[in-house]
Amino acid sequence: STIQARTYEGAFAVAVSDTVADPNGPFAGLLVSVAGTLKIHTLAGQDVTFTVIAGQEVHIATQRVWSAGTSATVIGLSMPPYKPAINPGAGTVMP
Repeated sequence: STIQARTYEGAFAVAVSDTVADPNGPFAGLLVSVAGTLKIHTLAGQDVTFTVIAGQEVHIATQRVWSAGTSATVIGLSMPPYKPAINPGAGTVMP
C-alpha cells in the first residue's frame, strides 16, 4: 500500500478581510493556531463557517478569511507544485 501525506510549500500570516482576497493566497489549506469560529470564502465561491480547535488543519482551498465571523487565528498553507508520488513498494511512478 501507499502512504500519502499532505505537505505544504509555505506558511503565511493570514490577512483577514471582509472585502478582498488575501494577497498571500489563495491557500491550499489553513492551520488553526487559536481556536474559535472561522469563516472562509473558498476558491469555489462558497462562504463557509466552522468551529475550529487549535492544531486543526482545514483542507479547503481558501481565497479569503472573513474578519466578521472569525474569532480563530489561522496560518495560510500553500501547496508545492505537483509532483507524481512514487510507490516505494513497486518502485513505479503513480499517475
